[in-house]
Amino acid sequence: MKEWGKVLSKEGFLHNPTHSDTFNAVDRRDFLPEDLKKYSDADEPIPILYNQTQSAPHMNAIFVNYGEPDENDDVLEIGTGSGYLTVILSFLSKRVVSVEYLREMLAWSSKNIAKYERKNIDLVSGNINNLCFKRRFDLIISSASFRNEPTFLNRLLKPEGTMVYPLGKFPPQKLIGIKGGKRQELGWVAFVNISD
Repeated sequence: MKEWGKVLSKEGFLHNPTHSDTFNAVDRRDFLPEDLKKYSDADEPIPILYNQTQSAPHMNAIFVNYGEPDENDDVLEIGTGSGYLTVILSFLSKRVVSVEYLREMLAWSSKNIAKYERKNIDLVSGNINNLCFKRRFDLIISSASFRNEPTFLNRLLKPEGTMVYPLGKFPPQKLIGIKGGKRQELGWVAFVNISD
């Protein structure tokens, strides 16, 4: 098992030792199909089931480093995918609500997540554009790209909360960060699109 926390800290993607320790403790191989586990040590995106992709470890580190989840945070993750980032966030925050559009993907990722016996993860099947939440979140992370600015997410974010998401229909897409009401462009990325 590669200790991604050490690698990503050395490369400057992670600055918090707690974040680094968590990446070390979660084995990326647990979230890959059997025939692709051999690629888990590569800092590259890996195709998984249903034409989806598991992001490269450094991309997950960018989300965590910018989002700065802590033990008091309620986190909304958009795009459960393999469940890798979901589990990492569960170790760093109070509660994680993770939304996945593909039912088949959610069934697979739930099995991956179950390996870690986390009790603070709520998995939700559905399209984030059509879901209604009665609470607000301290942190919102999307690992799928919005074609248009997702202004509706502002209603789900606490006033001093943090949000990070890709924006744009075609790669390269802009990675947008919002922290304490301030919007930033964090770089260029390539993600699958959220269904309308």
